[in-house]
Amino acid sequence: MAVLGLIVLAGAFVAGGILIGERTASDANPTASGANRTGSVDNRAAGRDQPSRDFMFQVIGVKTANQGGHTLNLFFHYRYPSGLADNDIPDYTRLRTTALDHLGAVDASKNPYWEVLNNQLCAQLKSGFPIQAITCELQVVGSENPGPHDEPGYRASIETIGDIEPLDVPGPLAN
Repeated sequence: MAVLGLIVLAGAFVAGGILIGERTASDANPTASGANRTGSVDNRAAGRDQPSRDFMFQVIGVKTANQGGHTLNLFFHYRYPSGLADNDIPDYTRLRTTALDHLGAVDASKNPYWEVLNNQLCAQLKSGFPIQAITCELQVVGSENPGPHDEPGYRASIETIGDIEPLDVPGPLAN
Protein backbone atom coordinates (compact mmCIF):
# COMPACT_ATOMS: atom_id res chain seq x y z
CA MET A 1 0.00 0.00 0.00
CA ALA A 2 2.86 2.37 0.85
CA VAL A 3 4.54 1.59 -2.49
CA LEU A 4 1.34 2.43 -4.38
CA GLY A 5 1.07 5.72 -2.47
CA LEU A 6 4.65 6.62 -3.39
CA ILE A 7 4.02 5.84 -7.07
CA VAL A 8 0.91 8.07 -7.12
CA LEU A 9 2.79 10.86 -5.34
CA ALA A 10 5.73 10.61 -7.77
CA GLY A 11 3.32 10.74 -10.72
CA ALA A 12 1.72 13.89 -9.31
CA PHE A 13 5.15 15.55 -8.97
CA VAL A 14 6.11 14.64 -12.55
CA ALA A 15 2.81 15.98 -13.95
CA GLY A 16 3.17 19.19 -11.93
CA GLY A 17 6.74 19.61 -13.16
CA ILE A 18 5.66 19.22 -16.77
CA LEU A 19 2.92 21.85 -16.37
CA ILE A 20 5.30 24.28 -14.68
CA GLY A 21 7.90 23.69 -17.40
CA GLU A 22 5.40 24.38 -20.18
CA ARG A 23 4.22 27.58 -18.46
CA THR A 24 7.79 28.77 -17.89
CA ALA A 25 8.75 28.04 -21.51
CA SER A 26 5.81 30.02 -22.90
CA ASP A 27 6.50 32.96 -20.55
CA ALA A 28 10.15 33.01 -21.64
CA ASN A 29 9.11 33.39 -25.28
CA PRO A 30 7.01 36.61 -25.54
CA THR A 31 6.23 36.01 -29.22
CA ALA A 32 4.60 32.69 -28.40
CA SER A 33 2.62 34.18 -25.53
CA GLY A 34 1.24 37.29 -27.26
CA ALA A 35 3.65 40.19 -26.93
CA ASN A 36 2.22 43.60 -27.72
CA ARG A 37 4.08 46.28 -29.64
CA THR A 38 5.96 47.42 -26.53
CA GLY A 39 7.26 43.90 -25.98
CA SER A 40 5.27 43.33 -22.79
CA VAL A 41 3.31 40.14 -22.53
CA ASP A 42 -0.48 40.15 -22.45
CA ASN A 43 -1.52 36.86 -20.85
CA ARG A 44 -5.09 37.13 -22.17
CA ALA A 45 -3.69 37.36 -25.69
CA ALA A 46 -1.65 34.25 -24.96
CA GLY A 47 -4.83 32.40 -24.15
CA ARG A 48 -6.29 33.43 -27.51
CA ASP A 49 -3.03 32.65 -29.30
CA GLN A 50 -3.30 36.01 -31.06
CA PRO A 51 -1.11 39.06 -30.52
CA SER A 52 -2.80 42.22 -29.33
CA ARG A 53 -1.91 45.85 -29.88
CA ASP A 54 -2.52 48.12 -26.94
CA PHE A 55 -1.74 51.74 -26.15
CA MET A 56 -1.89 53.73 -22.93
CA PHE A 57 -1.58 57.40 -22.08
CA GLN A 58 -2.27 59.71 -19.18
CA VAL A 59 -3.29 63.33 -18.73
CA ILE A 60 -2.26 64.74 -15.35
CA GLY A 61 -3.58 67.84 -13.60
CA VAL A 62 -6.77 68.59 -15.55
CA LYS A 63 -8.76 71.39 -13.88
CA THR A 64 -12.53 70.99 -13.84
CA ALA A 65 -15.39 73.02 -12.42
CA ASN A 66 -17.42 69.91 -11.60
CA GLN A 67 -18.43 69.25 -7.99
CA GLY A 68 -17.09 72.57 -6.77
CA GLY A 69 -13.86 72.44 -8.77
CA HIS A 70 -11.37 69.61 -8.74
CA THR A 71 -8.19 68.50 -10.42
CA LEU A 72 -8.29 65.21 -12.31
CA ASN A 73 -5.74 62.69 -13.47
CA LEU A 74 -6.92 60.71 -16.49
CA PHE A 75 -5.60 57.32 -17.58
CA PHE A 76 -6.57 55.53 -20.79
CA HIS A 77 -5.60 52.04 -21.92
CA TYR A 78 -7.08 50.69 -25.13
CA ARG A 79 -6.74 47.78 -27.52
CA TYR A 80 -6.91 48.04 -31.29
CA PRO A 81 -8.94 45.58 -33.35
CA SER A 82 -6.98 42.60 -34.63
CA GLY A 83 -5.57 43.30 -38.06
CA LEU A 84 -5.75 47.11 -37.83
CA ALA A 85 -3.34 48.49 -40.41
CA ASP A 86 -0.48 50.62 -39.11
CA ASN A 87 -1.69 53.65 -41.05
CA ASP A 88 -5.16 53.33 -39.42
CA ILE A 89 -3.83 53.67 -35.87
CA PRO A 90 -5.11 56.99 -34.53
CA ASP A 91 -2.72 59.57 -33.13
CA TYR A 92 -3.34 59.39 -29.38
CA THR A 93 -3.37 63.19 -29.18
CA ARG A 94 -6.72 63.10 -31.01
CA LEU A 95 -8.13 60.88 -28.24
CA ARG A 96 -6.56 63.19 -25.65
CA THR A 97 -8.13 66.27 -27.24
CA THR A 98 -11.52 64.52 -27.47
CA ALA A 99 -11.33 63.62 -23.77
CA LEU A 100 -10.39 67.16 -22.70
CA ASP A 101 -13.07 68.69 -24.95
CA HIS A 102 -15.65 66.33 -23.46
CA LEU A 103 -14.73 67.29 -19.89
CA GLY A 104 -14.63 70.98 -20.82
CA ALA A 105 -18.22 70.80 -22.11
CA VAL A 106 -19.63 69.32 -18.87
CA ASP A 107 -22.48 71.31 -17.34
CA ALA A 108 -21.01 71.75 -13.85
CA SER A 109 -24.31 73.25 -12.60
CA LYS A 110 -25.77 69.72 -12.79
CA ASN A 111 -22.93 68.45 -10.58
CA PRO A 112 -22.69 65.05 -12.32
CA TYR A 113 -21.11 62.10 -10.56
CA TRP A 114 -17.59 61.20 -11.67
CA GLU A 115 -18.84 57.74 -12.66
CA VAL A 116 -21.36 59.28 -15.07
CA LEU A 117 -18.74 61.54 -16.67
CA ASN A 118 -16.29 58.67 -17.03
CA ASN A 119 -18.94 56.38 -18.53
CA GLN A 120 -19.83 58.97 -21.17
CA LEU A 121 -16.18 59.82 -21.87
CA CYS A 122 -15.07 56.21 -22.26
CA ALA A 123 -18.05 55.37 -24.50
CA GLN A 124 -17.31 58.40 -26.70
CA LEU A 125 -13.69 57.36 -27.19
CA LYS A 126 -14.66 53.75 -27.91
CA SER A 127 -17.24 54.73 -30.53
CA GLY A 128 -15.20 57.54 -32.11
CA PHE A 129 -11.97 55.70 -32.82
CA PRO A 130 -10.88 52.26 -34.11
CA ILE A 131 -10.79 50.72 -30.64
CA GLN A 132 -11.82 47.17 -29.77
CA ALA A 133 -11.69 47.61 -25.99
CA ILE A 134 -10.92 50.46 -23.60
CA THR A 135 -10.54 51.13 -19.92
CA CYS A 136 -10.60 54.68 -18.55
CA GLU A 137 -9.70 55.85 -15.07
CA LEU A 138 -10.85 59.29 -13.98
CA GLN A 139 -8.95 60.00 -10.76
CA VAL A 140 -9.99 62.91 -8.54
CA VAL A 141 -6.97 64.43 -6.83
CA GLY A 142 -7.49 64.38 -3.09
CA SER A 143 -6.32 66.40 -0.20
CA GLU A 144 -5.43 65.18 3.26
CA ASN A 145 -6.55 68.54 4.66
CA PRO A 146 -9.75 69.20 2.72
CA GLY A 147 -11.81 72.36 2.81
CA PRO A 148 -15.40 72.39 4.07
CA HIS A 149 -16.87 71.17 0.74
CA ASP A 150 -14.24 68.63 -0.21
CA GLU A 151 -13.50 65.08 0.75
CA PRO A 152 -10.14 63.63 1.77
CA GLY A 153 -8.03 61.31 -0.31
CA TYR A 154 -7.78 60.33 -3.94
CA ARG A 155 -10.77 58.60 -5.48
CA ALA A 156 -11.42 57.26 -8.95
CA SER A 157 -14.00 56.00 -11.38
CA ILE A 158 -12.92 53.11 -13.60
CA GLU A 159 -14.91 52.35 -16.74
CA THR A 160 -14.11 49.32 -18.90
CA ILE A 161 -15.68 48.47 -22.24
CA GLY A 162 -14.70 45.23 -23.98
CA ASP A 163 -12.13 42.52 -23.33
CA ILE A 164 -9.35 44.40 -21.55
CA GLU A 165 -8.08 44.37 -17.98
CA PRO A 166 -9.53 47.33 -16.02
CA LEU A 167 -7.09 50.04 -15.06
CA ASP A 168 -6.17 50.26 -11.40
CA VAL A 169 -3.88 53.26 -10.94
CA PRO A 170 -3.67 54.21 -7.27
CA GLY A 171 -3.32 57.79 -6.14
CA PRO A 172 -0.11 58.72 -4.38
CA LEU A 173 0.32 57.65 -0.79
CA ALA A 174 0.01 60.35 1.87
CA ASN A 175 3.28 61.48 3.45
